[in-house]
Amino acid sequence: MKKLFTLLLVTTICLSTSAQSNSLTAGIGLLNTKVRVQLEHGFADKMTTGANLSYYLVNWKGPRLEGFYRLYFSDDSDIGAFFQTKAGFGLFSNVLDGELTTFELGGETYDIFEKSTFTTVGGGIGFGYKYTANGGFVFETTLGYAFWSPPSDNYTDEYQAYSELGYAFETIGYYLVGPGFPLDFQLKFGYNF
Repeated sequence: MKKLFTLLLVTTICLSTSAQSNSLTAGIGLLNTKVRVQLEHGFADKMTTGANLSYYLVNWKGPRLEGFYRLYFSDDSDIGAFFQTKAGFGLFSNVLDGELTTFELGGETYDIFEKSTFTTVGGGIGFGYKYTANGGFVFETTLGYAFWSPPSDNYTDEYQAYSELGYAFETIGYYLVGPGFPLDFQLKFGYNF
């Protein structure tokens, strides 16, 4: 996690020396609790690229890094409506943790998971609007669709024999209230430099 934040800081410093506009924004997620930081770099009149670093705080905990490309409908990449595509990956813990990672069967204790984390990949599209005030204050909102790969089936053989529905319930929960939720709504505030 420290490496990702260091990479984001170095990227911010490098991009701030160029003549194009840059913006740094942040937001929080309410439905699936997370903290998000976004860096956007303009490289043409109507085009920008950037990255979102999100850290999910409950259930499936962990970071997700998304790269994005935006095409603005106005002649200025600091304000106006845009179309966005994105792709990325995440590293999440399993939804169950602590004492819930084992079960008893026939007087013996078994682990539920083979590994404590899993990797997800995905992407999405969306439309949004960005407003930059004269002082550099940025307000941005995005609404779109995203698809992320489900949690990997990393249950032990003993648990699969004990509960055939475990993976199905975790996958359904991941898409309804976790990082796999397909509706992508973002509301962010920040600064343009």
